[in-house]
Amino acid sequence: MTYKYESILKTFEYSKANYQIISDFLLSGNMTNPNIMLKVDTITKGFKPNAKPRDWFRLNSTKSYISALINIKLEKNNSKLEKIIRHWIKTENIDKKVFSTEWVNNPLVKTTNSKVEIMSVHFELLQKSDDSKFIKLLKEFGLIKVKNGGKNRNGEALQGTWIHKDLSIKYAEWLDSKFAVWISQKIQELISDGVAWNEIRLITRFDYKPLTDAIAKYVIPKYAKMNKNYVYGRIANFINVKVMGQKAKDIRLEKGIEDDELTRDFFINKELKKIEEVQVFTEIVISHFQKHSFKEIETEIEKYQVKN
Repeated sequence: MTYKYESILKTFEYSKANYQIISDFLLSGNMTNPNIMLKVDTITKGFKPNAKPRDWFRLNSTKSYISALINIKLEKNNSKLEKIIRHWIKTENIDKKVFSTEWVNNPLVKTTNSKVEIMSVHFELLQKSDDSKFIKLLKEFGLIKVKNGGKNRNGEALQGTWIHKDLSIKYAEWLDSKFAVWISQKIQELISDGVAWNEIRLITRFDYKPLTDAIAKYVIPKYAKMNKNYVYGRIANFINVKVMGQKAKDIRLEKGIEDDELTRDFFINKELKKIEEVQVFTEIVISHFQKHSFKEIETEIEKYQVKN
């Protein structure tokens, strides 16, 4: 069922000015590069004049988030990442004995599989390493980039700090706590809308069955020489035109829907509600009003006033 909750935020709206600044930041960087790096110096000064990017890197919450990113990549058998972690442990003289208890107690460690060992220990390494070693590791991962000097051909300073796009939302939340609250609110809305969409889509499927039964019983016998799928499709298009203003073929073309995909899986909540309403009405028209020709059904659907 769709659920609602009473938020303490009431009618909270995030600052339009700050949203513009943060959205410009989140959309910056070279979009043609799959590993997009965003420069954080200017936006950091704007929100936290006395802070520096490294202040964010030092936070345990940051290390925890980055650890999750690393784990996800390791689970995909990222051998390059494994090699970086192994090299880091070795060159930075990390004492693995400190973490032997974690290895022994970790249920994942059943063999001497090197990847499993690395996955089970690297979070503790991140948490307990000093900041300089941690930042060095992030550079090796390609999650941050730091330039300390130099100028380009136009004489502009090149120094600064860049972060990978995978870190950008979390960084923006650190810059402005109200943005973090707004993001949380938007996630709640997306989840709620997703629940509502699934519920409505399920209803349209349920209501389509009585409609197809009515078509099979009353309309198909009238057009016995026609292909059954054509009959179903034509009546479905009467509904599509009523709600969407287009036939299924045109909807597919506009939305880029593949032949093996259902057009209604690409409709939004409001459109699905209207589809469901007109489907119920069409079944009544066929079963109870005894309108069995294409022209009669189309005319009744055209005259119907959709309530939603």
